[in-house]
Amino acid sequence: MSLMAEKKNQATLSQQPTVTFRFDQLTSLLSGGAAGCWAVRKMDILGLVEINKWILTAILLCVTVLLYSRWKHSVFRKYGIPGPPPTPFFGVSLRYNREGLALTDQDLAKTYGDVVGVYMGHSPLLLVSNPETIKEIMVKDFSRTPNRPKTFVPRNEMAHTLINTDGDHWRFLRNTLLPTFSSGKMRMMEPLFKAKYEQLLANLKERSKTGEPVEFKEVFGAYTLDVIASTGFGVDIDSQKNPDSEFVKNAQKFFNITFNPLLLLILMFPKIDGLLNFLDISPLNRRSIMAFFRSVASQAVTIRKEDSSSRKDLLQLMLNAHHDTDLNEDQKAQKYEEGTDKWKQRGLTMDEVLGHAILFMLVGYDTTSNALTFTAYNLATNPECQEKLIDEIDTVLGKECPNYDNVQKLDYLERVFCESLRLYPSAARTNRLAENDIVIEGYTIPKGTDISFPIYSIHRDPRFWENPTKFDPERFTPENKAKRHPYAFLPFGHGPRNCIGMRLAQVEMKFAMVYILQHFRFKTCSETEIPLKISKAGLLKPENGVKLLLEPRT
Repeated sequence: MSLMAEKKNQATLSQQPTVTFRFDQLTSLLSGGAAGCWAVRKMDILGLVEINKWILTAILLCVTVLLYSRWKHSVFRKYGIPGPPPTPFFGVSLRYNREGLALTDQDLAKTYGDVVGVYMGHSPLLLVSNPETIKEIMVKDFSRTPNRPKTFVPRNEMAHTLINTDGDHWRFLRNTLLPTFSSGKMRMMEPLFKAKYEQLLANLKERSKTGEPVEFKEVFGAYTLDVIASTGFGVDIDSQKNPDSEFVKNAQKFFNITFNPLLLLILMFPKIDGLLNFLDISPLNRRSIMAFFRSVASQAVTIRKEDSSSRKDLLQLMLNAHHDTDLNEDQKAQKYEEGTDKWKQRGLTMDEVLGHAILFMLVGYDTTSNALTFTAYNLATNPECQEKLIDEIDTVLGKECPNYDNVQKLDYLERVFCESLRLYPSAARTNRLAENDIVIEGYTIPKGTDISFPIYSIHRDPRFWENPTKFDPERFTPENKAKRHPYAFLPFGHGPRNCIGMRLAQVEMKFAMVYILQHFRFKTCSETEIPLKISKAGLLKPENGVKLLLEPRT
């Protein structure tokens, strides 16, 4: 740069106004907010430091946001509720991401007791581990916490499902859908189950011929997906032989949630999700996937309307409920908008039918396949239990195929599944929402708090389970169950908001396990991970899968 140009720059800089402030002037400027900042270009604070207006604005903004975060994290401190010190903006989220939901909950309960206050971002969350208190919240005082908290604004058809509706709408859906999962309906769908567990066994027979270990997370995932596609969408797919089908690909994408900065932002500032919903932006990036399943279900519904021979499955049962009314569309719309009777005496809307077809896949695919996978692992690593179960199956069923009635006679099978779900529950926790201020174990819990029950932690608490890491189906004999608080076992929740598809999941699992054990034994091998490493997600699954050998029974 030339000397003349340098002098010109210096002259220009010297012409820019600089104001020297005393401490009281600085205080006045800071209290005046951003307006004071725009008044000057640079400030010489106390004659020591010169700060550009943009830097000062950034500092003020950072301090403001930090104070906001500290204020949001003051709820539990205000009410004296114990818990770990929250990280600004993130709360305990980073620890959950690092160590996993199940193990973090377990450590927090050990450290702070039966009532622990944590923050997911800025949202307060209370962990409650006392079975008697859980009973009061889930059943006795259900009217005070009847709904579930919602991390995201419900979108599309999913807004019309049990998981996202509240109050009278939820009660109507629950009462309408409950008969769909009755024992009579399960018997009615036996041919659909039979076709799928026969496909499962054929797949395993083919794989066992190689003598190589079988990845059971993959095998059981294909089986449960086939069952859900058949019963919920009316689609017969064989994902075990056709893993490249569009249905399989979209289902796998549906459950493959990757890190998304929007998710973290919503945890820190929940109201942002309302803006995203207004802008029609989905933080989970599932729009095209949802569109695919909506199209599949819609096509199935169209076919049912044209074909008089009704298929007996969940989709048809929901459609029957949809048409189970004497009101025409105009009358239904009018009744929907009226006051007290708006949820009475009407069928399911198409949004409710399609939404629940997708919901049943969401809650029934990964959870059931994981439960089957963990059970196979537990039997392989506890061969004495496996032999006892095989003896029971041979005695009660012999070569008879499993059906709804004969599997109910297998008491030891029931204990095996209960113990497996104790060690590896499908979900690390379940929750309720405090609709108003509520007192829990002497602590005042403010309105809007997520009240969560850490299932994995409770299921491994030595206060309720002797030697809790041991696989022991005898814990679930009638005598041992009578000695234990019933709310120390929560695989399907309790109370009016327990899992509506519990019977469907149990039937699906029992059919598959019985049919396999009529032909094979599970065996560990050098590739079997012992002990299993579980995933960090809210749904428990083996992080690295489960590889076992199949030994044919002679």
